[in-house]
Amino acid sequence: MPDTSESGSPDVRELELPFPDLPRLELDKLLAQLADRAQEVLATQGRLRALLRAHVLVASELGLQEVLQHIVTAASELVDARYAALGVIGEDGLLDEFVHIGMDDDTVERIGDLPRGRGILGLLIRHPAPLRLTDLNAHPDATGFPPQHPPMDSFLGAPIRIRDRVFGNLYLTGSANGEFSAEDEQLVVALAAVAGVAIDNARRYDESEKRHRWLTASTAVTQQLFAGEDGPLDLVLRYAQQGASADFATLALLNEPGQLQVRAAIGVPAGYVPGELVDMNHSMAGQVAHSGLPLMTADYDQEDGAAELPVRIGSVVVVPLLAGGAVMGTLSVGRLAGQRAFTAADMGHLAGFAAHAGVAMELERVRADEQVRRITDEYDRIGTDLNSHVIQKLFAVSIGLQGLVKAGNRPALRERLTEYIGVLDDTIGRIQATVYDVELDPNARESLHQRLLAAVDCATALLGFPVQTRFTGQLGGRLPAALVDDVVATVHEELSAIACHAHATRAELVVGLEPDVLTIEIIDNGTRPGAPARIDTMVTSRRRADDHAGAVEYHLLAGGGTRLTWTILAAGTPS
Repeated sequence: MPDTSESGSPDVRELELPFPDLPRLELDKLLAQLADRAQEVLATQGRLRALLRAHVLVASELGLQEVLQHIVTAASELVDARYAALGVIGEDGLLDEFVHIGMDDDTVERIGDLPRGRGILGLLIRHPAPLRLTDLNAHPDATGFPPQHPPMDSFLGAPIRIRDRVFGNLYLTGSANGEFSAEDEQLVVALAAVAGVAIDNARRYDESEKRHRWLTASTAVTQQLFAGEDGPLDLVLRYAQQGASADFATLALLNEPGQLQVRAAIGVPAGYVPGELVDMNHSMAGQVAHSGLPLMTADYDQEDGAAELPVRIGSVVVVPLLAGGAVMGTLSVGRLAGQRAFTAADMGHLAGFAAHAGVAMELERVRADEQVRRITDEYDRIGTDLNSHVIQKLFAVSIGLQGLVKAGNRPALRERLTEYIGVLDDTIGRIQATVYDVELDPNARESLHQRLLAAVDCATALLGFPVQTRFTGQLGGRLPAALVDDVVATVHEELSAIACHAHATRAELVVGLEPDVLTIEIIDNGTRPGAPARIDTMVTSRRRADDHAGAVEYHLLAGGGTRLTWTILAAGTPS
């Protein structure tokens, strides 16, 4: 029987049930493990969210440089690295671009040249696989750091692939945890995969922008050369430098076989100044002039024949200027050392631009030669007119006056004498109109006569047949610039409208200025004007005539076709 107290109740201590210590310890341990696993899950979710944010950041830009910078920033934040960099591998197998964060500008300037891909960085280029080191200085391939470089220990690297090609590598050092973990490596490899897709998209976009920029440059150069812009060589250079994003550009022309002379330079000339002869045997430009094939180098300073300059030259591209399949010169663009090297695509774009520019320059030269020929023909016409008309009239008047002298001084002959004097005055005026119609100053602004001839040349290509052109009066004289512009624009638009809408087989332009009334007639044998474009042209012509207090009339010809007559009073208007 159990013991009882005086009240007869059992002892409370004897009623307590003992709880085993071992199961309680196991439960506490399981609860602690569960809490640790929960913390790990939360941490993993946090890093996955960070990886997703990094993906969004990298994919948010289309510009290549912006994408590279976002990749470096995202990688640094993802694994808590103090320093991060992305090295772009060039066609020579070395790094031609190095985007980095973690160092201030002063430190970068003290270090000097950016890495080219040696040591540990070169190991990743030669063996593109993830690499994680506790201390990169202890690795056999380590080559040390240049002076003023901050110390680095832990290292994590991963290649960035675009399809089957390695674009570059991600480099991370200075882990906030002392060293990078296997999980850090997995995250960086995952980021590198996304980075490859983003870089590929950015490169495609960048290439599209480059093509558009070069096409715009080619079109602008051609248009401005045909418009007679001053300094055609400087014009070509300026667009070449802009299109290639280059620091300098030079243009050299072949004066004679075996002699290449620099004719223009912009920015930092690569050892050449305008007027200087190029070494045909020991220079890139000379080799291109000989072969007709473009050349490119990533380091111009290492080339044979490189000139001694106060600045270091990096990547240079030289392409031939071609016209009619023959080399007429060379076009060179370059970047200073430390800039990104040119690519094969850059060389292709520049070669295409140079081909357009070469043809445009040759056409401009032919047009200038044609202008000289026209002036020569004009002088021939003057000589013929003087011989056929003026000299014969003067000779006839001279014979007549001689007869009057022989006949004596009789009053009955005064009327005839006055008539002969009038003929002489008219002849003198014709000489003035004929001789002074030619512009003798080659630097003067183009006259109405010259600009109309250029407009007719442009329209001939559209029409498919020559425009019969006739000029009368002193069109070589000075006329108001606004009037000349409107006359040329009207002629150009009317001839273009005939080419596009009239289906004509013949067109004639007659322009005259006698004595102070300017008249333009354009005649064609095409269909009657009814197309909206031709109607718009008529409205524009009338508006221009109204601007100069003139008049314009359209007449439908009986046999088919149209006659435009544009008339304006041109006297007394300042030029």
